[in-house]
Amino acid sequence: MATAYVFELDGYVFPREDVPARGPIIEVSPQRWSKQNVLGSVNPGSILTFFGYESPEWDFVSRASTATKDKLLAVYNGKVAVTFKTPQNTVGFSVLMTRFMPPYADPIENGKFLCEFTLVKV
Repeated sequence: MATAYVFELDGYVFPREDVPARGPIIEVSPQRWSKQNVLGSVNPGSILTFFGYESPEWDFVSRASTATKDKLLAVYNGKVAVTFKTPQNTVGFSVLMTRFMPPYADPIENGKFLCEFTLVKV
């Protein structure tokens, strides 16, 4: 039996069957590196320079009810940061929705809409 994980976006709690992830998400900041190859060397190597961290970014897929699809669309069209709460971070953090793809205007199976979206921590 699956554990019910609660995900909330801008005050909207995803219904259990619409949740965008199977469990707690991993909050990690990707590293940014620059690589330069050494020229004119007998033993060629590379110089790596650390530039810092990028904002964490998550790609989600939800088989969403009409209410969930409408909320995702409202958040996307709002173009402002909203609060995203996850199972391990119930206080939440600010995210922007940078991509929203509901590929079909009609629902797929069981009256659900396939919604793909990307959240970026700000």
